[in-house]
Amino acid sequence: MESFSLALLAYDRLIAICWPLRYSTINTNLRMLLIIAGIWCLVILLEIFPISLAARLPYCASREVQSCCCEHSPVYKLACADTSYNRQLGTAKTLTTLLGPLTFIIFTYVIVVVAVMRIASTTQRWKAFHTCFTHLLLVLLYYMPVMLAFILGNLRLIQNFDLYTAVLTVSVTVPPMLNPIIYSLKTDEIRDKIVKLLGKSKVAQQIIKNEVND
Repeated sequence: MESFSLALLAYDRLIAICWPLRYSTINTNLRMLLIIAGIWCLVILLEIFPISLAARLPYCASREVQSCCCEHSPVYKLACADTSYNRQLGTAKTLTTLLGPLTFIIFTYVIVVVAVMRIASTTQRWKAFHTCFTHLLLVLLYYMPVMLAFILGNLRLIQNFDLYTAVLTVSVTVPPMLNPIIYSLKTDEIRDKIVKLLGKSKVAQQIIKNEVND
């Protein structure tokens, strides 16, 4: 769901930069509601199909799932039957949910960069790029650990199960935790209060140092 949310934000940035005067008429509440509903339906379908296939498999070995959550891949590996189709489906699903939105994000930003470079004013260019900075940071924070966990898991570069579970847990939990912090820092009021708080802290440290020296 996170990858599709980032793709939706990329679409929003595309409309805001390339067609700013038509933004309110293009991204209407009804249209955004339909897009979000479509994304939810797609995500649910992508999850239900592998689950239904895994539920039909016979499980006569260990019932201990080798993962921090009941994902499709760790579950079907416990089956005592041919799971080649499940493995192929799992790989296709992972690549679709990761690379599909990422390809769309890259495509939208290519259009954005081309549109921004046509702006004559340097100040307006930086303003447009600054609008996309937060979203690009979120894309990096999400895709880098997820891609790392996917590569390490499929290439079996990590043999220690506990270490791989830790990497997977961090890749799944940390990016969503950082999202509200990053968006909060973009708010002027919150950012100004943080700067003032840090400034007061530095002043207090300087006063303590002066008292110690005296």
